Amino acid sequence: MMQQVNLLADDLKPRREALSLRQLLAGWAAMAALLAVVSAWQAVSGWWLADDRGALQAQWQTLDTGNSRLRDNLQREPQPELVSEVETLRALFSNQAVLVEAVQGYESASERGFSGYLTELAAQQMEGIALSRIELRDGGAYIALSGETEKPVNVPQLLKRLSAGERFRGHRFDEFRLEAQDSGLLRFDIVGPAREHSG
Repeated sequence: MMQQVNLLADDLKPRREALSLRQLLAGWAAMAALLAVVSAWQAVSGWWLADDRGALQAQWQTLDTGNSRLRDNLQREPQPELVSEVETLRALFSNQAVLVEAVQGYESASERGFSGYLTELAAQQMEGIALSRIELRDGGAYIALSGETEKPVNVPQLLKRLSAGERFRGHRFDEFRLEAQDSGLLRFDIVGPAREHSG
């Protein structure tokens, strides 16, 4: 059995009920609390943003200062003493490169192996003694050394040190001359073996 309902009747219409004062105050309090939280968050975010902006500005200032100094250094003329020192070092390096190349290529048919003697002589440099003449013949069978020294004992010490090397080991020097000079230094001549000296 069907029953008809009139939806337009007054007792079926939705009714508006007024909020109580307590509900209104609770709503306003919740809204105020929410606004306070949002404001606090915005304040903290603004503080963080200002702090980051200050750090970024400081870094930017440091970078700008560094760039300015770099531009000044690039535009500045090099100091003359530094330029002179660099040129001197370049010339020294060039001379050493030429010397190394010459020593490495110092092997001809008649002078093969002499670079080993020169290497050992260079390795046995002594303070107070200076070689001014080196003569090598017959593949090192004949050796003549001349130079100056401050003390007579330096020459035997030099020969002793040379005898420890591979090239000079067992070599015999037959002539040994030592004479004083006006400069106060002693001139020495060492030759050996003397009988193999042809002139």
